[in-house]
Amino acid sequence: MAIEFNNGYLSIVIESNLSLPEEVKKFKEDCEEACSVSIPAVVLNMQNVKEINSAGIAKILKLFKDLQSIKIKLFMTNVDESITPIFKDLMIFTLIKDFKDAEEFLS
Repeated sequence: MAIEFNNGYLSIVIESNLSLPEEVKKFKEDCEEACSVSIPAVVLNMQNVKEINSAGIAKILKLFKDLQSIKIKLFMTNVDESITPIFKDLMIFTLIKDFKDAEEFLS
């Protein structure tokens, strides 16, 4: 995973699925780093995530809660069509706004 600082927001590029314990653990570590930065928004770039399990979903929701508590907004971009139905069923998009790409987020 990579953390990129952009104009007005921080982007976490998830480079693998969130279905194996080591992938979820690495995501958790990056999330903790994102929560330590004072920036108005964090964007999860989900372009490489084709599979996600309940632990991965729980970590995304924990990140949302942690950022919300310090008044930082969380957004997602590039959510793959293979996991979109899961997020819709769990109503994740009601909490975390989804954009097709960062250009939409910026406008």
